[in-house]
Amino acid sequence: MALLDIGRVCIKTAGREAGKIAVIVDKIDNKFVLVDGQVKRRKCNIMHLEPTNKFVKIKKAASHEDVIKALASVGIEIKEQQKPWKAKKPEKKETKAEEKPKTKEEKVKRPKTKKKKNGK
Repeated sequence: MALLDIGRVCIKTAGREAGKIAVIVDKIDNKFVLVDGQVKRRKCNIMHLEPTNKFVKIKKAASHEDVIKALASVGIEIKEQQKPWKAKKPEKKETKAEEKPKTKEEKVKRPKTKKKKNGK
């Protein structure tokens, strides 16, 4: 078994995801692999990965859910990341338009004022 085969658990050493756990999901060529796990599923240079002695049994191009289950079986817990399209929308705040009364009975009667004529 080669050092960077499908299913090898690695740690990213470069980039914004440095220090996070990744699993090799697919081998693209001699320099790049497809990784998933605590990192976004993306192409990664093998020079930016540090292989560990752990190995999970997954199929080639396994889904994110399969990778999470395989890592859980090895004892690595991954916190599920919230997808942008599943993010909760903020609660709608009441606006002044909603606070205004809508019927004539609810309106406050104001005294009528006379308009001033210009110049006199």
